[in-house]
Amino acid sequence: MRAATLTGYIEVARFVGLDPFRMLREAGIPVSLFADGEQRHAAGPIVSLLERSAAMSGCESFGLLMADCRSFAQLGPLSLLLERLATLRHVINALSEYRRHFNDIMDIVLEEGHPCLIKVQILPEYASTQIVDFTVARLHRNLSGASGGRWTPLALHLIREKPVDVSEFRRCFPCEHVFGSSFNGFSCTAASLGITNPLSNDTMARHASRLLDLVQLRPEAAPIGDQVLRAIALLMPSGKASLEHVAANLGLSSRVLQRSLEGEGRSFGTLLNEVRRDLAQQYLANSSHTITTISDLTGYNTLSSFSRWFAGEFGLAPHTWRASQLAIASRGEFDESVH
Repeated sequence: MRAATLTGYIEVARFVGLDPFRMLREAGIPVSLFADGEQRHAAGPIVSLLERSAAMSGCESFGLLMADCRSFAQLGPLSLLLERLATLRHVINALSEYRRHFNDIMDIVLEEGHPCLIKVQILPEYASTQIVDFTVARLHRNLSGASGGRWTPLALHLIREKPVDVSEFRRCFPCEHVFGSSFNGFSCTAASLGITNPLSNDTMARHASRLLDLVQLRPEAAPIGDQVLRAIALLMPSGKASLEHVAANLGLSSRVLQRSLEGEGRSFGTLLNEVRRDLAQQYLANSSHTITTISDLTGYNTLSSFSRWFAGEFGLAPHTWRASQLAIASRGEFDESVH
């Protein structure tokens, strides 16, 4: 992740009563990282830092407060392109195309329809509450800014359960809030994606795009594997997380995809099960979906098939697992094994 992700961390940590330098030290994140927002750091410690900071301070909206500290310019060189694109639809497509210019753990996908869906997909092992809140809040600000403040979504969608205090969400997102959703992101009208950017300039946009293509980024640790994880997570709720559909999503043939995964020592079936495990836990722990609905969202045609798979993976029936997590939450405990 870019060091700029932590912009404002010191100020927000102090605001909620934490010692930011102690928190950074315990997370293994050097203070020198703040000197250059374009430096890169492993995603795991940053994600854990935000989650731990929220837990220790009791501030459920820690990620939203962090998003408040970021300006449009802190997107880095990518901001030069976004501010010159013609419409919001172009902006969203550019954010997806150049996603690695902000970090290696997320993707943004636009699904056209009635309504249109803007989905934020974070690799399952990093999709904790605070980083999701932070990412969605930043996306909202970027899209609103690119439209001169004229874009407003129909609704905010979050997989997480509804927080006790929603005041920060009301402040950040002036729209309907759908907690316990099947995805993280926004729904909006097709017309709103056509809102023109008053600063758009095709020539300047082409120049910025060429410059971005010249920026050298370090290879992802497992580029094909990570892309497959994102594609599976996006396609699974629609029942299309097959090898063929995932390969098509990545612009590859099924055979080429399999060979690429084998070169990384991974298999499609293993990645599919990894995503299914993570999504099943997210939906059961953080949403109000029925188990039948969760069965559909994780790619099973029947509840009995899902229940057999879940019991085989976790040793408990889905409803028993959910009840145990609710009991833990009611006691204010945190079970590291769930994460």
